[in-house]
Amino acid sequence: MTDTDAREPTRIPTATTTSNPSSTGHALPWATLIALSFSTFATVTVEMLPSGLLPQIGGGLGVEPAVVGGLVTAWALTIAVTSMPLVRVTRNVRRTRLLPAALAVVAAAVLATSLAPTFEIALAGRIVSAAAHGVFWAVIVVYVSEIVAPDRIGRALAIVLAGPAVAGLVGLPIGAALVDVVGWRGVFGGASAILAVTAIALALILTDPGRTIGGGGSSGVDERASDSGWDRSAMASTGTALAGTLVLLGHFVVFTYISMIVTDAARFGSGSLAILLAVFGAAGAVGVTASGWLSDRWPRATVPATVLVLLTAFVIVTVAPTVPVLFVIAIVLWGLVSGVFPPAMQVRVLRLASARFRTAAGGVVVATFNLGVAAGAALGGVVVGSGVDRLAPVALVVAAVGGVALVLLARVGTAPVPSP
Repeated sequence: MTDTDAREPTRIPTATTTSNPSSTGHALPWATLIALSFSTFATVTVEMLPSGLLPQIGGGLGVEPAVVGGLVTAWALTIAVTSMPLVRVTRNVRRTRLLPAALAVVAAAVLATSLAPTFEIALAGRIVSAAAHGVFWAVIVVYVSEIVAPDRIGRALAIVLAGPAVAGLVGLPIGAALVDVVGWRGVFGGASAILAVTAIALALILTDPGRTIGGGGSSGVDERASDSGWDRSAMASTGTALAGTLVLLGHFVVFTYISMIVTDAARFGSGSLAILLAVFGAAGAVGVTASGWLSDRWPRATVPATVLVLLTAFVIVTVAPTVPVLFVIAIVLWGLVSGVFPPAMQVRVLRLASARFRTAAGGVVVATFNLGVAAGAALGGVVVGSGVDRLAPVALVVAAVGGVALVLLARVGTAPVPSP
């Protein structure tokens, strides 16, 4: 990697370097970033809760746990389907208003789920909260890119995206622990209250970077000047997002059934599962911490290199799952990638997108990533019927295809293509 590659992010012209004081120089707006990080922690915790409370929710609503799993699938599919249309509809709303508003809608819908007398009403609440969650995530990554200097986007997003990693390590376990005390409805009700308080905090703390969803950007071009918001940078940023989705699809083919891979394919005892999951989560936390620096230092190479590490882990799980030392190494590598890849991908897509397409690019990332989650889990469900040992090879092939595409797309320049 050359010095030129390392310096590329500084070539991105943005209005934030002149319109927003926080983006002049290299200082990060820590209070804002921490508040946004807590908001991502809260929303992702809510997203994950059904996975940890399936029996309790099923018992409370009178349905089988397998049916409750539909709450997870519906969440991902709703985001994949609604993110782009809702981003388009809300494009003229200032981000400083839209972020708290979206979070408030999530809070209200989660409260509705906690009070639902039937599974159908609980499902409706999840669908509404997922739609608002999709808008929130499409907007938050763009907002962060506007309030920091261009060469600090990776680090700023790493801070904000630490929230989801903490949600897996802390939020979901706390919810699972509290369910025996307050019940699943109490857990959802408490999460709703936290989301509501967070929405109020964001409304008070967020500062206007000087433009709305539809206007302004790195070149000062108003997105509303185009009916579609589509320009020449859209192909590179969208293609990169789709290639990244294939990598995530491969990841979720195996991650959805990681407990079976540990106990059946690798032949570890059930008592080792919690330890290996903790190792995976800790490695993911390290990955999130490093992702910002890596993305800022090597903007083109970070994502393809991360995929190469993931493929290495999948190769180990495919050819030597029963060798304990190698399997643990694979878990560590896989965990690191799970932390680095998502934020690095979002940074890469944002840097490829021009001002006109940047907000739409945020929606594309959210939609395609959630499609990858849903498709990966579904494909894994089909493959696992033929044997747990088939999961890793399938994941390896799918992720490799996405990796090859990312390598080819990495030849595209980091600076956004000027709008016509």
